[in-house]
Amino acid sequence: MNTTSVPFQLPIRPELSLRRRGHSTPPIPFDIDDIVPKERRLSGPYGMASLQEAWDKLYRARAILEAEQNHLRDDRITFQGEIDAIVAREQMVAAREFRIQELELNAALDRAEAEEARAEQSTIVKLTRAPFDMARSVFGQKK
Repeated sequence: MNTTSVPFQLPIRPELSLRRRGHSTPPIPFDIDDIVPKERRLSGPYGMASLQEAWDKLYRARAILEAEQNHLRDDRITFQGEIDAIVAREQMVAAREFRIQELELNAALDRAEAEEARAEQSTIVKLTRAPFDMARSVFGQKK
């Protein structure tokens, strides 16, 4: 009694099975002998040599496809790394621009406060400081 069970039985068709190179090819069984001449069976477009050549083409095409998939994967990873670097750089530039805007705003506020302080000075203080302010503007302010 056979204990192994096969889920479904397929008729074995050795003419459709793949034979590796180096193995001898068994003769192709046909139900009707004179459908294809024996010479064409072995070497014609329907013979084992053609079948083997077709399988070889399929294997080469699959190898090329896998190589292209690997290249696309590598390119996708590279592009993702470059995109991440660009996003990080964009964030750094945005932070730098924000910091510069804060500095410019602080400088503008300081100038406004200085002008307000000058405007609040009395007229006598302005008159006494005027010659010194002119000299400073002509000769430059020493730092």
